[in-house]
Formats: sequence, C-alpha cells, structure tokens
Amino acid sequence: MNNAFFRSMARVVLVASLLLATALSAFAAGGVASGQAPVSARDSGDRLLTLSAPALRVVSLSPAATEVVFAVGAGENLVGDTSYCDYPVAALKVAKVGGFSASTISIERIVAMKPDFVITAGTMHASVETALARLSIPVFAYDPQDFASIAAGIASLGVLCGKQAEGEAAAKAMLSSIEKVKSALAATPGDKRPSVFWEVYDEPLMTCGAKTFPHAILEAAGGRDIFSDLPGAWPRISGEEVLRRAPDYIMGADDHGDKLTVAAVAQRPGWAGVPAVKNGRIILISAPLVSRAGPRVADGVLAVAKSLYPAIFK
Repeated sequence: MNNAFFRSMARVVLVASLLLATALSAFAAGGVASGQAPVSARDSGDRLLTLSAPALRVVSLSPAATEVVFAVGAGENLVGDTSYCDYPVAALKVAKVGGFSASTISIERIVAMKPDFVITAGTMHASVETALARLSIPVFAYDPQDFASIAAGIASLGVLCGKQAEGEAAAKAMLSSIEKVKSALAATPGDKRPSVFWEVYDEPLMTCGAKTFPHAILEAAGGRDIFSDLPGAWPRISGEEVLRRAPDYIMGADDHGDKLTVAAVAQRPGWAGVPAVKNGRIILISAPLVSRAGPRVADGVLAVAKSLYPAIFK
C-alpha cells in the first residue's frame, strides 16, 4: 500500500476521533435527549417549564419528588438528591446535594451535576431557586397540597422526564386506590365517623389545615378533622381548644412518636379526660406515607382507614 493510502486513512481516523470526542463531550456535559420534541409542564406555582427535549439529568431536592421520579420510571435519570431521599432504596445510592432545608443545599454540587432541571419543594427553597435562576438552571417546584395536585405533579414530571404514559399511569393508580377506600366507607354517614385531632407538632401545638394533604388523607380515610374549619396550611392551636372539641382519636406521623403516646399526652394539663386519651386511641402512622406528597399517599389513606375502621379494612 502506498503513502497516499495511509495519509487518507489517517485523515479518516482523525475526523472520526474528533467526532467521537465531540459526542463524548456533549454526553459528559449532560443535556436533554437529542432528536426529540420539546416538552412543557406547569409546576405547583403555575409556572410553565419548557425543555427542548425530555430531561436526561435531573436533581431532586425533595423526598416526595424523588419518589415521583422513580414512580414514573425515570430513576436512572436522577443524578442528585438529598440525604432525606430514602425511598425507594435506589434513591440512597444517588449523589447527595445536601439536606432538606435551603441552607443545607450545595449549589456548587448541583452545578457540577449539570442537570437539565432541578425539582424543588417550592417556597421553602426560594433562595435556592433564585441562585439557580442566576445560573440559568431550569427549576420545577413540586409542592402539591391535595390529591388532585399530587396527581397533576406526577403527570407533569412524567412529561418532563420523557415518561408521559408512565406518569399518567402512576397518577391514575394513586387516585384509584384512594377512591377504593372512599367507596368502602361510602355507607358510613358523616355523623358516625370518628372525630380526629391530627397533631403535627407539640410545641407549639400545630395541626394540619384544610388546605393540606394530611387533612385530605384523614378525610378520605373516614375521619372527621376537628380543625377542618381553620384556614391556612399549618395553624397553631391551643390545648384548650383541643379539649373543647374532644376528639375520639389523636393521630400523627410516627416521626413525632416520642411526644405522641398515651402516657405522654395524658401528662398534658387536662388532656387525660379527652376521649382519645381515655380510650387509648392515639395512633401513629408511618411518616413517609402521610408526610410526603407523593404516590404513596394512597398507602397513607389506607393505613389511616385501617386504624379507624379495622372491621372494614381487615
């Protein structure tokens, strides 16, 4: 073979090498999937996020949002989450960018991950969103407050991650499971349903407002929230008002368990006479099921229903 042939082959190899290097560089830099149509979805703040194509690299700052990403089948695209993201088990292996509060989040780590967009928990991550906006990193706030907005958020994240069908299926499955519980309780009249005080925190004493998903969980599970008349999301209340409303049950998430036992509550002034305390009806529910606005809220509804109506939900 002559020298001209080798020079020609060398040029081919050089061009191929340059093309490969360019492709690898683009891959390493992240970026939305090429050759696909733009995708758009509105977040919990009604802001429209449009990506040039479905995202390949996603960072989640919320345990609930992390569960959603996996639920829609996009777990492989999650390149960063937080130390509180513990479900599913695969979430534990994802690189961490901090804790849950805005002050613990490392913007530098997020930038290094080259995300196509970042999922925040809304207003509590306002400072993080501002910092990301300065760096032109797209943000999607996931902070739903009821079943409908949880379902909408699941569907929206499915669209942004290129998993529209999976997102719609996950949202539908969640709503269907909740409806099954509600249907099983349809024959139980309102005045026969037990009254419940849902304790969020003890000092100061707080409950879930009527515009929160824990309230929606309680009502869907057949309980009567004694503070359903209060406006706002997480209102502070007085112990005297709890005594006056005399709940049949006291419930809360099990991460509040050391303060929410029959013995502990009975030590509160006057609380020993509350029906829930007298009858030992203080019930703790797994925190991830009732404190995270994700697909597993349906499991939370069933767990609460089983506690209130053991004869129906055996």
